[in-house]
Amino acid sequence: MTSLTFTAKFQQVTGGSHVLNSGNDIPFIGLGLSRITTVDSMEKAIEAALEAGYRLFDTAHIYENEKEIGDALKNSLPKFGLTREDIFITTKVPIINEDPAFHTKRCLKESLEKLQTDYLDLVLLHYPRDRDTGKDEEHEINKKGRQIVYQTLEEFVGKGTIRSIGVSNYEVFHLEELFKYAKVIPAVNQVEYHPYCTKPALKFFCETKGIFIQAFSSLCWGNLEILNEDAVKKAAQTHNVSPQTILYAFPLHTNVGIIPKSATPQRIHDNIKLTTQVKLSSEEIAALWDLDQNRTFCPRCYPWRCL
Repeated sequence: MTSLTFTAKFQQVTGGSHVLNSGNDIPFIGLGLSRITTVDSMEKAIEAALEAGYRLFDTAHIYENEKEIGDALKNSLPKFGLTREDIFITTKVPIINEDPAFHTKRCLKESLEKLQTDYLDLVLLHYPRDRDTGKDEEHEINKKGRQIVYQTLEEFVGKGTIRSIGVSNYEVFHLEELFKYAKVIPAVNQVEYHPYCTKPALKFFCETKGIFIQAFSSLCWGNLEILNEDAVKKAAQTHNVSPQTILYAFPLHTNVGIIPKSATPQRIHDNIKLTTQVKLSSEEIAALWDLDQNRTFCPRCYPWRCL
């Protein structure tokens, strides 16, 4: 068994960091970059993020913005005296049933070229089936695709191209299936997570296996109902911040990473500055936990249905 060297290179960044089971360090707070596609918006977002202290940038092959991110990082990093080694880049690859191994390698090659880097800090298998042509009930096809894509990613671990691999939208049964063939335990499982959907069983399972949980859709896709919950409003009033800031602070207080998305420079600054200033009490965290309804908001994202 190869021994791992654990490093905490991002320990001093705003929000702190977590050492993954791969031995690599990941910032607790990153900038989500989905739905930011124009050159101008990306340039402004990346520059504002670096200035504010973000060091993690999260994208995916299907976001179709990796080239814009690569160009923006190339232009902005020198402005702050930073290099590629000072940041953490996450991307995600899809399952494409037509030829999963071929398309995984193709996506990785394209990501490396567009992001203008010779390595990726973290690559996630984006969803437990082909999102375009797959069907939830086609278990054997989905299972085969998951295995081929994950094992293809494993080939790149330790070769310098990918430093850590993981999954996204995986339920417990998907992970149990993966453990039967995986040589590399996923470092991360990125899932929808907020007070309305705390996934306690999945979270506990991942923690026992050393898998870091990272949240997406922390603001419930703009749902206004959660902003009016007493637990959220009271915490916001106590800490003199917005309800949205409380929703970002909640995962951090439960050892879950976040990737707030914004293309607005001021909001990018506020999301990291104000969130890290909030210190929720145990009573406030418990009240937020009690809001759980196992309710999700991300469109077309129902992984528990995917066999």
